Amino acid sequence: MRLKKLRLKNFRSYRDVEFDFDNLNVIIGKNDVGKSTVLDALNIFFNGSPDINDLNVQSEEKLIEISCAFEVEGNAQIQLDSSENTTTTLQDEYLLNKDGLLEFCKCYEGEKLKEKSYLISRHPNNFDRPLITLKINELKRQITDKKIDASGINKTIKKDLRRVLFSSEKLTFVDNYKIDANVKDTDILEIYTKFSSKFPDFLLFKADRTNTDKDSEMADTLTAITKTAVNEVTEQFETIKDIIKSEINKIAEKTLSKLKEFDNKIAQGLNHEIKNKPLEKIFEFSFNDEKGVSFNKRGSGVKRLMLLSFFLAEAERQTSSTQDVIYAIEEPETSQHPDFQQKLIDALKNLSLQAHKQILITTHTPEIVRLVNRENLIFLQKDEEDNIIKQQNNEIEISKVRDTLGILPFVLHKNIILVEGQCDVNFLLNLSKYIKKLRSIIDLKDYTLIPLGGCDNVDRWIKEDYLQTSNVKCLYFKDGDNKEHYTLEKQDNVITTRRREIENYIPKNVIEKEFSITLGAGFDWNTADISTLIKEQGVNLCEKDIKMRLSGKKEIWEEIEAQQYCVDEFVEWFNKIKTYFSE
Repeated sequence: MRLKKLRLKNFRSYRDVEFDFDNLNVIIGKNDVGKSTVLDALNIFFNGSPDINDLNVQSEEKLIEISCAFEVEGNAQIQLDSSENTTTTLQDEYLLNKDGLLEFCKCYEGEKLKEKSYLISRHPNNFDRPLITLKINELKRQITDKKIDASGINKTIKKDLRRVLFSSEKLTFVDNYKIDANVKDTDILEIYTKFSSKFPDFLLFKADRTNTDKDSEMADTLTAITKTAVNEVTEQFETIKDIIKSEINKIAEKTLSKLKEFDNKIAQGLNHEIKNKPLEKIFEFSFNDEKGVSFNKRGSGVKRLMLLSFFLAEAERQTSSTQDVIYAIEEPETSQHPDFQQKLIDALKNLSLQAHKQILITTHTPEIVRLVNRENLIFLQKDEEDNIIKQQNNEIEISKVRDTLGILPFVLHKNIILVEGQCDVNFLLNLSKYIKKLRSIIDLKDYTLIPLGGCDNVDRWIKEDYLQTSNVKCLYFKDGDNKEHYTLEKQDNVITTRRREIENYIPKNVIEKEFSITLGAGFDWNTADISTLIKEQGVNLCEKDIKMRLSGKKEIWEEIEAQQYCVDEFVEWFNKIKTYFSE
């Protein structure tokens, strides 16, 4: 479950705002503009609860809403109970929101901000209550009251009863329909329980911790290490836990049986209950020096180095874990040398390319912003009335970012290479980084690479020549799936790949190893749609995630260099770049 959207209502300085998230997200803005608030809200949703001070001071009601929307497979079968053939899908039950995402809202209301969970969907409003919240007798009564012919269906299965009711009339739909997810003995509670257990682990690393044993940067790091280790053995642990529960039940039942022999009245009023303790709570550890002094007693800068080391280790570690994890880091630049800042951001960027990993960063320093791409930014500022204004993607006004942070973060050099997407950026930079023969021609770190978001945008930029009056020089890099150019005069500033897309330059055996698949034969590797071929082998990732995963793997570049795979064409690209920008 990948987090795609966050909506905050009446939470601290936010009245009503929505954020979009990708694999890598950098929240930028001045101090006290609300950057940390976003991370705190997510931490409350996944790990905690708010207090009365979190309520927006301008709110007329004591109500906080934190909503998270996740990317899921909407037509995947969901087992609702142990009975055979009682599966359903989120689509069939109309439980996805207007964007096709699975959205849960946690509402905190009243003086004590009591929590209640809702599912937000694009849902039919033909019925007094959402059918998913009705018990079986209530569904039967609806069918009877509406005089619907329900012959031929199993009236003991709620899913089938709902299907008959949905098909009995023309449905009218309402966006942002709020469904109570806590109705006991209903399928909505079962669905909420199943999916909430699959929420991503949210690990928050704060910059302003104190030097106590329980509240520190080290505590954040130690917790992250423990949770990461737990994720690797969850399946085995659940098996062991079931065995232990079974043995406990046997012993408990035997004990109660013996108690009945002494006093049956006392025994009848007793039930045994097993309380589950999270596996990560069982183990506690620390880093100590040779004198037994905890690493936690060291200075803030040294402790942040441990955090850096954790992320470097995670970026390099290959894992088969399917547990989604969100790493949220507040001000990673705190107490760090610029070189360490660079290493940390590189580690986080690499980590964001791994399956099931997302990164959220807050910062107000230009140095961090320069290290990421525009599409990764979430820009926050306040207007004259102290209201927070959020900008993302094409909404971002470069001039305002420059005025706020004192930089123009997206153009670091006057030599600009415009490409279709972030995967192209990653691919070209890694070619330059890992293949010495190419780096000896030019080092692409000396150039600014900007993703334009698709081939149509690249074509539009070529045609319009948007930067012709500026002091920068542009070269365009295009995939080979569209080889047309607008004029012959433009040929000198356009590179078109011979193969269909960047993925076609990755060795077949490397792709098969990465996804544990066999692609077989019967197609032209130069022109095939590699992402589609991978998905056809049962890989449950969207096209963008497949491409991002392939464009950032260190092993790919080692294989390309070892095999000299397509290096001749790469040399042509780099020579053309060098020639064009040296003229």
